[in-house]
Amino acid sequence: VLCHHVHRAILNNILTRLNSVCLYTCVRRVQAGSQHVYTSLIETMSRRPEGTDGSDWSYREIIEDRYKRMAVNMSATLLLHQVQSGMVLLKIVWYMIPFFMEDRYPEPFMYAFLVFMVVGNFCFYAGKPRGRSVLPLMKVAALMVMATAAMHFVGLWKYHLLDPKTKQISRRVYKLLRDRGTITSPAYLNIFTVLEAILDAGVGLSAGLCFFTFNNWVRDAMDVVKEREERNKAVPIRPPPGAVKKRK
Repeated sequence: VLCHHVHRAILNNILTRLNSVCLYTCVRRVQAGSQHVYTSLIETMSRRPEGTDGSDWSYREIIEDRYKRMAVNMSATLLLHQVQSGMVLLKIVWYMIPFFMEDRYPEPFMYAFLVFMVVGNFCFYAGKPRGRSVLPLMKVAALMVMATAAMHFVGLWKYHLLDPKTKQISRRVYKLLRDRGTITSPAYLNIFTVLEAILDAGVGLSAGLCFFTFNNWVRDAMDVVKEREERNKAVPIRPPPGAVKKRK
């Protein structure tokens, strides 16, 4: 009887140890599986989508350099276009001085500046809020800015090299005011000449910078449109659900 109880105790001890070992093995396997699932889940959650920086859980989008450059160029173009339009308007007023003071027709360049300014501003502000019409209208606006800059330099070349000095507006204004007795000091001639030079420099500089930034924006916009068209061509067009196929 004593041996029987001893054998039973030994057997129970062995079974208990086996159960403990099996339970420990199962628990370890379950823990390992849970850890693997948890790791996979974390990797899936932390995997960054393409084109994101992953600095936070909201995955802030990284804007492509071209779009950043386009935004900067458009902001600069908006400011420079307004400055350029203001300088051209002052130039038009300067060209109109002989018409008001001497009752003579202004220079033909004045009409060209007026047309370029009106058409350019119309296309620029009409093209901004529109969708597909943005690029064509902006091309016309950029072309008007380029034409303004080119016409300005041609006008300066004719004004200072071909025309006689007595035809210069600064000298004509000085002579007219001196004849009327409004001014007497020759220093006013230098003042009018400096003002005219500052105005010419402002028109040329603003038009040149505006066209530079404007042209960069138009070129980037053309690249974006071209890439979009290529992507649309690469993706096959699927017929809408329920569409009936045409019989050959």
